[in-house]
Amino acid sequence: MNIFPQILIQSQHLLRIKQIIYANFAGKHIELMKIKTVIFTVIALFATSYMSAKKTKEYPRAEIKVGYAYHETFVRGSDGIVKRDIPFVLLANKEQTKFYSPKTEYMDSLESTPQGRAISKQLRNDAIKRYAETKDESAMKAVVYQTFLYIFRSMPDNQMTVYDKAGSLEYGYYTEPLGEIQWEISDSTKSVLGYDCVMATAHYHGRDWTAWFAPEIPMQEGPWKLAGLPGLILEASEATGQHSFVVTGLEASNQEIVPIYPYQQYDKMSRIEMLRQLRNYRDHGRAIDAAGTGLNLGPDHVRTGEELKIDFLETDYYK
Repeated sequence: MNIFPQILIQSQHLLRIKQIIYANFAGKHIELMKIKTVIFTVIALFATSYMSAKKTKEYPRAEIKVGYAYHETFVRGSDGIVKRDIPFVLLANKEQTKFYSPKTEYMDSLESTPQGRAISKQLRNDAIKRYAETKDESAMKAVVYQTFLYIFRSMPDNQMTVYDKAGSLEYGYYTEPLGEIQWEISDSTKSVLGYDCVMATAHYHGRDWTAWFAPEIPMQEGPWKLAGLPGLILEASEATGQHSFVVTGLEASNQEIVPIYPYQQYDKMSRIEMLRQLRNYRDHGRAIDAAGTGLNLGPDHVRTGEELKIDFLETDYYK
């Protein structure tokens, strides 16, 4: 049973959220900073409601919480090659982990209830209006998904489950066994966030990775799918420089490792199938959306030159 909609609906914070929305958005021309303040206040109130409400089910708790900045290079249509950083969090204990974007999880929580969807729609509409007036992209960043990725690892089951977007309106998940990465540990060392780290390298799903792990943090975990070293991975990058992960902070934690909000239908797929389907949508998204809506959305951007070298975290789906 999904208890989160009941928790959010019953929460008295919803009344306060409505007051904030009406007070800030009704019949006023507001500044960009106020939009951001309102958005973060709404998110904070939902988070407070979620953490403080009485739950009927207890979930496993983390022992450590690690923040990572994921540096991604991708092609965004006619904008060409774009680089951005996305904050992620790793929650881990000895038996399971969860790697996710807190912003994505909060946005999913809004989309999981009628009240939350109404609030989300209002925030998006006002952000779109502000962007149309100012062309300031930061107006949209707070209300647009940057990632849909969730990764859960279960050591007792020897299994990793990955949830992600797989197309225009398609979402999928797949499972993989743990321990597929074959690391080679070197003698090189450096300090990361004040921890003495050792270098390791591996070829994984089409890319060559270099990781730096801290033996004094005895957890064989890390960002994304990177794990299996005798210490927590604090930094990792692949050889082309398109993708990297850098730790931003870590702390002891007893935060619950909760499942994803099941407002989306996730279809079971293979990893390769998901990647190929997403690649097809990235390259032909306008044509696909036009076929589904009947609207003329214009031609798709055709990648050329250096853009053709930009790819996903995993590149072995071409085989």
